Amino acid sequence: MNPDRLFPADPAVRTIARNLYERVADLPIISPHGHCDPRWFAENARFPDPAQLFVVPDHYVFRMLVSQGVPLEALGVPYADGTVPEADPREFWRLFAQNYHLFRGTPSSLWLDHAFAEVFGMDERLSADTADAAYDHIDAQLATEAFRPRALFDRFNIEALATTEGALDDLKWHQQIADSDWTGRVVTTYRPDTVVDPDTPGFAANVAQLGEITGEDTATWEGYLNAHRVRRAYFRKFGATATDHGHPSARTEDLGADAAALFAKAVAGKCTPDEADAFRGQMLTEMA
Repeated sequence: MNPDRLFPADPAVRTIARNLYERVADLPIISPHGHCDPRWFAENARFPDPAQLFVVPDHYVFRMLVSQGVPLEALGVPYADGTVPEADPREFWRLFAQNYHLFRGTPSSLWLDHAFAEVFGMDERLSADTADAAYDHIDAQLATEAFRPRALFDRFNIEALATTEGALDDLKWHQQIADSDWTGRVVTTYRPDTVVDPDTPGFAANVAQLGEITGEDTATWEGYLNAHRVRRAYFRKFGATATDHGHPSARTEDLGADAAALFAKAVAGKCTPDEADAFRGQMLTEMA
């Protein structure tokens, strides 16, 4: 791996980049949006296998492959009902390796190559020919204590890492981390998509569940907003400092008294596409 691979090509500018990088290279990592499962750090169990680590949970990886005609079930990605396709994870890995060339020039290849070379010490590029050897090499290292989640957290010099959980999540893994003797700082982030997006399947049931969790009457607009306040306060107990939103646009609204009527339509499932987008916009304003 070329150590300058992310620096500008111009020699003069590259020298500046190197100098700037050297000033921060050894500083701790503060990750405000890490795509990590808090369960990893709560249980500190070994990662099951290379496919479960690199392919199955990474939507950037499997979406790329699906876009090129590889079916999701062939990659071990669970079905919508939660069931997992039955197959040897090595087969998922082989299919990934056979198509690894498709990632050339993508951000995914940058971090995958870095992980393979710098973290796992691989010296050959992943391909159909090297698939099994790479699988065995990675799997053997995953079996060691040095590759448990907490050990990697320390190895990477992470000062703080923020995960993202849905508004209805019980945060039990964050509680388990808090109750342990481990000192790593893993905080949560409040992602309310399932209870602010009228286009979410089961939106009304989700809003009702939000009310049950918080003890607020989410049949009313004010009760619904209070439920969010209560839930956000709960998330703050586990270190949350931000909300995270997966809206299709950055639209915002400030509807005033009309917001209550729009909320009623949203819960009833009677919003037009534009009204649903307006409601999402209103909730961005409320969250801010």
